[in-house]
Amino acid sequence: MVDEVLVVVAVRPALPDKTALGLMASAAFQELATRISHGNTGRYSDDPVADTIMVRVAADENLHMMFYRDIVAAALQVDPSAAVEAITQEVLGFAMPGVAIDGFTGKALQMAQAGIYDLRIHHDEILWPLLRYWNLFDLEGLPPEAEQARDRLAAHLAKTDRLASRFEAKRMRAAEAQECAL
Repeated sequence: MVDEVLVVVAVRPALPDKTALGLMASAAFQELATRISHGNTGRYSDDPVADTIMVRVAADENLHMMFYRDIVAAALQVDPSAAVEAITQEVLGFAMPGVAIDGFTGKALQMAQAGIYDLRIHHDEILWPLLRYWNLFDLEGLPPEAEQARDRLAAHLAKTDRLASRFEAKRMRAAEAQECAL
């Protein structure tokens, strides 16, 4: 199970390798990821006050995400090749905020097991909504480097989907085993 979580929380240097466009793409994915995880945390808390607070925090994160999402959309109009390459780099190197915090991997595993943030959520609720918004796979006339980047992105998405399915199956088996033990 840890392998699948590490795909999402892999540690890498925070900023030195990023272009301005890479920072914008990264921020779009990060803000959407935090919006989803904060909303799920509130629901998971089973506390109406915590849920209300997290709904508010998630709404703020959504505004941030929309800002960065729209910057990247504009970049796709101006320089689609650079934008596709930046988006691909960010998706392939995505790491949740907090990866540098001691014990984060263990907490990420707990969040994944609870359904707060896991690979299925990452794939279905973070990556694909933004990629669809940007019509990334419908862009035409890209130079070979951008086409190759898009191919790497497609392969990564397929791998993430497979790993998410594997994680879900493991989580279901663990839940069934725990049910049987009771």
